[in-house]
Amino acid sequence: MCGVRTGSQLNDEKTSEGKAFDEFVAREFNQIVALALAVLRDGDEALEVAQETMARAFSAWSEVGVMDRPGGWARRVALNLVTDVLRRRTRRKKLHLRLVGEHKASSNSSEVEGWDTEFWGEVAALPRRQRDVTVLFYVHDLSVADIALIVDVPEGTVKSDLSRSRETLRDKLSRSER
Repeated sequence: MCGVRTGSQLNDEKTSEGKAFDEFVAREFNQIVALALAVLRDGDEALEVAQETMARAFSAWSEVGVMDRPGGWARRVALNLVTDVLRRRTRRKKLHLRLVGEHKASSNSSEVEGWDTEFWGEVAALPRRQRDVTVLFYVHDLSVADIALIVDVPEGTVKSDLSRSRETLRDKLSRSER
């Protein structure tokens, strides 16, 4: 019987894989929600991003579960999903403006209260990679090395993006205070 697994051995294997995934979800889900919330400022959309991230992790668990940093993989997926949400918002806004003929955007009634909407709006408006590294650095308190792995760029690029995002935010926010 060498090399042949019994039904109970397969069940034990499946159970340990299921436990590993459950632990992954318990460890990462809230972090993914916070990441998405920091950029999207909408709790429902942030939850959808986190749920879709976990669904994708589950679908690819045989590969994701053996990674050194499955949380980094999940954050990268979440950032890609956040970008998709922002693109959909932009398309909806453009369509709305075209159909209604309004030239001012109305405020989003589903914004999370207690967030500095001006600041996070400026963060969301940063170029994609600058936005991503800024959120990973300041919201998730990740190191430059960890961020470089997640966004797949050299550490020097992460440092440069952080510097540029800080400068952009400082300029925009100081202008709005005048």
